[in-house]
Amino acid sequence: MLATAEERITKSRVRLLLGKPFFGQLATRMKLQETPDMPTAATDGRNFFFNRDFVDSLDDPELDFLVGHEVLHMVFDHMGARGDRNHTIYNMACDFNINMTLVEQNIGKLIGEDKLNGGKPCMDWKYKGMNSYEIYDDIYENAEKIDIGSMDVHIDPDGQGGDGDGEGNNKIFSGMSEEERKQLKDEIKQAVIQASQSAGNEVPEAVKRLISELVAPKMDWRDLLRTQLESSLKADFTFMRPSKRSGEVIFPGMSRDEQLNIAVFLDTSGSISKDMLRDFLSEVQGIMDQYQDYKITIAQFDTGVYGIEEFTADDGRDLSEYEIVGGGGTDFDVVYKFMADNDIQPDQMVMFTDGYPWGSWGDENYCDTLFVVHGDPQHRIQSPFGVTVHYE
Repeated sequence: MLATAEERITKSRVRLLLGKPFFGQLATRMKLQETPDMPTAATDGRNFFFNRDFVDSLDDPELDFLVGHEVLHMVFDHMGARGDRNHTIYNMACDFNINMTLVEQNIGKLIGEDKLNGGKPCMDWKYKGMNSYEIYDDIYENAEKIDIGSMDVHIDPDGQGGDGDGEGNNKIFSGMSEEERKQLKDEIKQAVIQASQSAGNEVPEAVKRLISELVAPKMDWRDLLRTQLESSLKADFTFMRPSKRSGEVIFPGMSRDEQLNIAVFLDTSGSISKDMLRDFLSEVQGIMDQYQDYKITIAQFDTGVYGIEEFTADDGRDLSEYEIVGGGGTDFDVVYKFMADNDIQPDQMVMFTDGYPWGSWGDENYCDTLFVVHGDPQHRIQSPFGVTVHYE
């Protein structure tokens, strides 16, 4: 008798357990769910959704590849890391990244064009060493015509699925609450760590880097922001010279050898919401209010710098009064050029950004720089100089 799709997937997981234990352990934790309305396969981190006809069309090595493919979607949190990126292009970027890893690890056999409705599988070694975000940027900037066959459906963070444009399969999946998503991420994190410990050296390098980040102690971005700003000067307590906002009451504040002078630049590309910017500015204001004398130069930037204003301890103004406009692309170099052209020499420059400049990260020798990066839950983006902290 011919084996059922469920039996074949189970045998595939056993093969991976014996030959590639990292993949096998993570595959066995997913519950099998037949989903006839979906054309291929998918995962939400807990379930392995599959179309019976698609599974039947694959030989055993291709099925092993498919199972490994869904495992890595779970490991790399592709279900929740897309942000506001184009759905179709981000799906392809994730698949390029995953498929290279599976080929390198000798997991089964790459699923061919004949199984993908004539589309070419996402496989190109020019992307070797790049993460999904970097691959996304390359595809977004350079692709004129896309003829890619998807071997699975990618599920959105809100629990919806789609095989390219987000349409067609949404009714299959139910959404998760924010608390449920966090619980699932914690479950996956622990499962990935445990699987890697059991597998020893049989773990892809990209996964090893991810695990090192998962287990490394983390400093909250607010704490690191405070530490970086306070490191700009030597301080002691004083009861002198209260801020105008304190009225007639003299509060103990911070005395310093010189004025604390910082520059704040806000990346106003479309991926950063005004709520995020307000939250960030509120934190900066709270830190600066501890000091008796400070100057904050603040501006927004995309491919140019605009909205420049100055706030001091004496003017009675708060950063909440700063008007946020919003913009387009992201060019870090214009920030450093603007500071140089206008003789702005801060003790510390803080940039709030999504971490995706069009060109370079700027002039590392100009001033001490702290990059507060949002939209990278796996903390893969690290600036080539200065200090990077991830906004959550």
